[in-house]
Amino acid sequence: MIGLIKELVWGYLLLVNISGFILTGVDKASAIRGESRIPEKWFFTISLLGGPFGVFLGMLVFHHKTRKAYFGFIVTLTLMLYILVLIVLTGL
Repeated sequence: MIGLIKELVWGYLLLVNISGFILTGVDKASAIRGESRIPEKWFFTISLLGGPFGVFLGMLVFHHKTRKAYFGFIVTLTLMLYILVLIVLTGL
């Protein structure tokens, strides 16, 4: 039973990080085309829900919101928090 829960949690984290990565790519493409943008609160929400790795990687790959210091700071802080949580939970 515990193994199933671990698999579900890892699966959830994988999906939410893929979603965060895709979200940054879609928003960057919208910015390039001059279309309406995805509100920053969605990136912060995805990050807080477990997707900071995907959002951070999307920032790097798509060069997305790299000029907004507060955005990068919040995403990086959330990423470090999740790394700490994962270290504690996995016993690394």
